Amino acid sequence: MLDEYRIKTRLEEMRRRVKIIEKDFKPLDEISFVSNENDYSACEHHLQIAIQCCIDISNYLIARLGMERPKKESSEGFIILAKEGILPKDFAEKISKMTGYRNIIVHEYMDVDRHDTYVNIQKNLGDFAEFAKYIEEFVQKHSSSS
Repeated sequence: MLDEYRIKTRLEEMRRRVKIIEKDFKPLDEISFVSNENDYSACEHHLQIAIQCCIDISNYLIARLGMERPKKESSEGFIILAKEGILPKDFAEKISKMTGYRNIIVHEYMDVDRHDTYVNIQKNLGDFAEFAKYIEEFVQKHSSSS
């Protein structure tokens, strides 16, 4: 049995962080975004947590449902969810890249390219909503079949 509350709270936190990014940072032009240390740092932090929520949900589902475990990288979790039919393969490959971005934010913070961050928030925030949709569909199917 899945802990639906655990999944739901992480999806809510992810959505909350994305909403903040959309409201406070996405409207900024690139020059304002990359040059304001406080804005940039806050946005980066919200993005890191939103990504971590997705990773946590993937890891939880893999562990709880006894799926093949990632061998090296946490990004493999999204690919495993695709193999299990929870995420579409193309989408899993696309969002697995955000794990690498999160790792750069956390571990190689001196190498974060602010332009890349700006482009990501302009073009890829919808990936979070899409991820949530697939997870919620899976949880609903799983709980109705249990």
